[in-house]
Amino acid sequence: MNAIEAEGLTKYYRVYNQPIDRLKEAIRRRPYHHVVESLKDVGFQVAFGETLGIIGENGAGKSTLLKILAGTTQPTSGRLLRRGRFAALLELGSGFNPEFSGRTNIHLNAALLGLTEKEIRGRESAIIAFSELEEVIDRPVKTYSSGMHVRLAFSIATSVDPDVLIVDEALSVGDQRFSQKCVERMMGFREAGKTIIVCSHSMFLINELCEKSIWLDHGRVRAAGKTSSVISEYLAFLEEKERPKSAEPAGHQPGASGNLPEVIVEEIRFEKALTGEEVAFIRQFDAVTIRVRTRCTNGGFAGHIGIGLERNDGQIIFATTTKSQSLQPVQFEGMKDICLTLPRFPLLKGSFRAKAVVADENQIRVIHEKSSDPLMIESEHPEFGMLWMDHEWRC
Repeated sequence: MNAIEAEGLTKYYRVYNQPIDRLKEAIRRRPYHHVVESLKDVGFQVAFGETLGIIGENGAGKSTLLKILAGTTQPTSGRLLRRGRFAALLELGSGFNPEFSGRTNIHLNAALLGLTEKEIRGRESAIIAFSELEEVIDRPVKTYSSGMHVRLAFSIATSVDPDVLIVDEALSVGDQRFSQKCVERMMGFREAGKTIIVCSHSMFLINELCEKSIWLDHGRVRAAGKTSSVISEYLAFLEEKERPKSAEPAGHQPGASGNLPEVIVEEIRFEKALTGEEVAFIRQFDAVTIRVRTRCTNGGFAGHIGIGLERNDGQIIFATTTKSQSLQPVQFEGMKDICLTLPRFPLLKGSFRAKAVVADENQIRVIHEKSSDPLMIESEHPEFGMLWMDHEWRC
């Protein structure tokens, strides 16, 4: 049985240039608006126990889709079937009355999510404890910081034992330690067979949490299926889109502020595994080390690092992270070298790059990233494709 069945979901908004145009339209019976298409013919299914990621650029329609799934917005057309109890964490502070205290908002929100007064009283202390807002829980919510809003909203949404949990980008707000708690709780939900739908710009988080993903582009489904495949297509699209902007310095983070990131990837290069000699050409099946040199811009920072290989068109061939290998967070201090050794390089003849990405402990926020110079592979094998596979013919 499916928790969600969506078919042909479409959402249009009427936009007026000025408020009086609404009155003109009603009186004169002629349109004074233009239509903005937020979603167009979106369809998918999510079974109970599945985790679904939704990715895409800003303005792609992700938040609109989540609002429709959560029931806070109705589609213009299409069919949506929902089963089970839903809880959603959407815009920051949505559903809170700023004049009421945090405790009162717990009771109001939990009641809206279907809990009885007895159930709310029984879970109130656990909600407050998870949010770590004991000292301010009786203060008006309007005095809370954005991080406090997220703490309270996430605690409520996940404490009502929903069958389906919907989470927008809100987890990117707040401190790193609480974000880790949130990720761990969502992992627990997944292990308990709950359905989770996550929208995020963090490909690390989506890849770690979600089995399937949807890529939205201008309100339409551009790709859907296995998360790793969808992310690869999406990242290749972004790489191609950014390629004309060659004037940007290497390692530049689109949209980053003038402040330096906590960790900067200074250099990434290929070396012979045995000698440490830097190389730009290797033979297939040679042992290769990818060396990443980082510089910490403050006293210290704990996070994870990922290293991947990609083609010139941005298609990821292979990638791994310290977190995916269950390693402890890397302690970045001063200058630091991190090496990944590939004892048998299997790629066929061609040109490839290595890419290093530093992220926080939760792999939610990308700190800095950089790509290497190209590495040319020399191969004597006449096979086609990207990599060598052992094989045997029988005719």
